[in-house]
Amino acid sequence: MLMSPQLRVLCALFAIWCCTFQSCQTQASELRGLAERAPLDYSVLVTGGAWLQPAAAGVAGTFGDLAAGGDSPVEPLAIGEIVSALREGSVFRKVDVDLDAHRIAVREQFGSRRSEPQLLEFLQGARDRGFDLLLVVEGLQDDAIESQGVNGRWPVTFLTWFLLGIGAFIPDHTFESGVTLRVTLRDLQTGAVLADSISSAGPIDLSLVERSSATGIFSSIVVPPFWVADDQERVMKEVREFTQRRLLIALARELKSEPMRLRLRRGAVAAISLTREGAVVVESVEALREARLRRADGDGEAGDEAFSRTLLGSMRRDGERYVYTAQLPPGLGAAQVLVATIAGNVASATIGGEEAR
Repeated sequence: MLMSPQLRVLCALFAIWCCTFQSCQTQASELRGLAERAPLDYSVLVTGGAWLQPAAAGVAGTFGDLAAGGDSPVEPLAIGEIVSALREGSVFRKVDVDLDAHRIAVREQFGSRRSEPQLLEFLQGARDRGFDLLLVVEGLQDDAIESQGVNGRWPVTFLTWFLLGIGAFIPDHTFESGVTLRVTLRDLQTGAVLADSISSAGPIDLSLVERSSATGIFSSIVVPPFWVADDQERVMKEVREFTQRRLLIALARELKSEPMRLRLRRGAVAAISLTREGAVVVESVEALREARLRRADGDGEAGDEAFSRTLLGSMRRDGERYVYTAQLPPGLGAAQVLVATIAGNVASATIGGEEAR
């Protein structure tokens, strides 16, 4: 039995909604969904920048034309956008950004031994301000946009085009930029890399109205949209904007992933955590000689000597590691726990509080 015109319209509109609205809704809510998971127990200072590193010779990069004719470094992803994504996704307990003047110079400080005194002074200053880790945005590696052709949505495109004479709003072609964003999480005592993360944007599906010119859209009146050729300038614009947004989401998800939590714990001299009962647990590869509490809002020491004595006096061995446990003082809220080992190594974590700030 043939469908009525009204039913055909409803089917076509439903197909458009499934392919476009739902995908947009998912992307818009992804960081908010990530924020529902517990943040990593660190206060983090963000430095460096997503400065553009050119694509290989002969390759038309996604952001290559931004650097054409300019001498100053190009930053396709602003440092403020990176910090905002980390905060919106509640990736860490606290996130702050380095001063512009220093974050531009930090690349040389990490790459040159001549800058070691200035680097150590910067790291000490970050520790004094209550940070646990340093997140260095190392750069944005440019690369080409790859066209992967018609995707699996072409039947929906054909259906809406055949029934309604349209189909230009169905994302029926797939593209992917090879651009990658690299960041490192570093120890604040020596600047050593604790974790290295490289994020990519992944594939993007574009509809005819996003990937073609006005002439191409007009030609879809007589030709199925998925057969209409791409307009390269439109494709580059859409893929570039998608890549910028998607890199932020990918970075936040990677940093807040369970493998990253485990990597940071295993790489730390002392792993500090808070149980549901409010007990601080420290697992260390070296015995501790000192422990103290500091308010996470930066307003001085918590001043609870009983906590330090209890923690240091609770030492027990678990294989090759030392384990310490003490109850966090009631009513303290968010606090930074700092410990020093007998070998002089220092570790810290920011725990407690309801959410990342």
